[in-house]
Amino acid sequence: DRTMMRNELAFSVAQAFKKVYPNDGMAWNPSGQHVELVYNGVHVGTYYLCEQIKIDGNRLDINDAYDKDDTYSGNAEDYGILMESDDGYDETWQFTTRCRIPFLFKDDGNEQLKTYAKNLVQGIETNLNGKKFSEAYKTMDLTSFVDFLLVQDLMMNSELKHPKSCYSYINDGMLYAGPVWDF
Repeated sequence: DRTMMRNELAFSVAQAFKKVYPNDGMAWNPSGQHVELVYNGVHVGTYYLCEQIKIDGNRLDINDAYDKDDTYSGNAEDYGILMESDDGYDETWQFTTRCRIPFLFKDDGNEQLKTYAKNLVQGIETNLNGKKFSEAYKTMDLTSFVDFLLVQDLMMNSELKHPKSCYSYINDGMLYAGPVWDF
């Protein structure tokens, strides 16, 4: 990005949506700032230093499936799952839908979590393709998807066709879009 503005602008737009509609849409989006990196007295470049996406009470506040000692502690339906759609397909726990959309777990996983996530996401995809929209929306947070898609469209980001870093998560039996990332 030669302008060095795309990430900052996309994050700002996503956060503006949250300020206007605090109870709807994407629950959290990262923030950051530009920094000039000088190493041993040599200017190395301008970078955008920002928060990383992770499950945390101060970031994406969903119920993590793993407690502090990294032990899975319950039913998949009781926990949140952070996922990234990335056609690089390089995480340990992953699945692909029938329409070939990849979903990769950003935290550790297990077969129970994978089966739960895949069934939920595949159910939404099947209902959308079958034009059963009201059924799909029962397990899909529509406002977060609208906000997510508006940010993608405003930034003219074509990444949804071949996803690299499109985040979503499952929480309380619902699939949510976001946070936004990497423009």
